[in-house]
Amino acid sequence: MKRMLASRHPAARSALGREALRYPLIPVDRVMGLFERRRLQSAGDPELPIVLVVGLPRSGTTLLGQVLTAHLPVSFPSNLTELFPHAPITATHRLGRFARRRVRYETFYGNTASLGSPNDAFSIWNRWLGADRYHTPSQLDPATGAQMRRFFGAWELAMGRPFLNKNNRNTAAMGALAEHLPTARFVVIRRDPLFVAQSLVEARQVVQGDRRVGWGLGAEGVAGDDDYITDVADQVQRVEQTLDEQLARLPAGVTRQVTYAALCADPAGLVRDVAGWLGVVPADTAGLEPFAVADRPRLEPAEFDRLTEEIGRRFSSG
Repeated sequence: MKRMLASRHPAARSALGREALRYPLIPVDRVMGLFERRRLQSAGDPELPIVLVVGLPRSGTTLLGQVLTAHLPVSFPSNLTELFPHAPITATHRLGRFARRRVRYETFYGNTASLGSPNDAFSIWNRWLGADRYHTPSQLDPATGAQMRRFFGAWELAMGRPFLNKNNRNTAAMGALAEHLPTARFVVIRRDPLFVAQSLVEARQVVQGDRRVGWGLGAEGVAGDDDYITDVADQVQRVEQTLDEQLARLPAGVTRQVTYAALCADPAGLVRDVAGWLGVVPADTAGLEPFAVADRPRLEPAEFDRLTEEIGRRFSSG
């Protein structure tokens, strides 16, 4: 928390402010939760797409989620939603119009700034996938699947639009989610594993305060021999393998794969492509300009060279 405050990043400070706001809102959340239960009890199965943005941590998932929510006719969990873990649908439906959203493509390791901006919605996903953000169950029982369908059916009834959310942990749960959510659609983003790994090293230092401490999906905690370079390279390889395994479990037609490079080069074209795939009409993308690509060395030369070597061993074409 101190590191987030010290960063002076608007999204980091906003996240801390929301955390402080959560406690006085607990009684309101509990009362709204009573209405939420009624919504869930009367809900049927969802019919509209449930669009899930997935990919490795630090692969561009947050940016992709922001772009899609800003330019597609979808509903999404916001930072406001996350303040009401017992009543996310009711809060979003009743209070969402008061949450101002400024479309600013600046985030702090997945955290967005304004109250109306997209949120990872862990309080929703934790209901079915558990509280461990780094590891995910590969199977879900029928009762859990029924709970998910009721939730998304109730969300759809309240919002009247497809649901869209980015959460990296869902990368490891695509097969289970698709099994129980027939309308689930996955937008998968991929990035050069070397620069995913570099960004994970930076995230460990900035967020955890120690390069040896794991961060993100597939992290294994503290590297026993203090060799964080090997640990990060192993993490990237592990999650890439998980992603491929999950994709193999999915039926045809439920995924759209994009790249970080393509997102940065032509975000408007990517929006139009995803919109056509989903069968929706995008908003005006005339002002959506290309993004600067962050794929360049930022670590110390010796550190970057070592990381390049370790990633090369794991992802060589031969």
